[in-house]
Amino acid sequence: MRPLKTTCALLLLLAAWPVLAQEGDPLKSPACGAALARLQSARAASSAPAAVEALRSEAASTCLGMGSAPSRPSRAIQAPIVVPPPRFEVAPALPALAAPSLPPPPLAIDRPPTPAICDAGGCWTNDGSHLRQVPPNLIGPRGLCTQQGGQLYCP
Repeated sequence: MRPLKTTCALLLLLAAWPVLAQEGDPLKSPACGAALARLQSARAASSAPAAVEALRSEAASTCLGMGSAPSRPSRAIQAPIVVPPPRFEVAPALPALAAPSLPPPPLAIDRPPTPAICDAGGCWTNDGSHLRQVPPNLIGPRGLCTQQGGQLYCP
């Protein structure tokens, strides 16, 4: 019994479908064509923005099948937003710094080097040379060095 009720409801719905559907496409109606022609002629004649807006609203309601005018104004009638260009503050250039004065080079005095930093591979001395570690001595660039206290004697 239930399939019969469903079938009857579907047949009734199919019979009422053309009544519920619109008669025709409002975009293809002659009234829409006439409204669009009036709007285009007003735009071509550079009419007042208020007149163009009224014709646009009329064409929209006619061609889109709207019963009432749109609730918000068009964006075309609004004044453009003016944004000022960015302004960048540039700091004045600093004067050039004077060339640094370097200390005078050390005098060549025959002082024996002292080990400054040592590791497993050897020692760096205070004059910048590297001495290799060969237990119990250190080997410098010119040969075997001997250490007596905190002083190194290298050939």
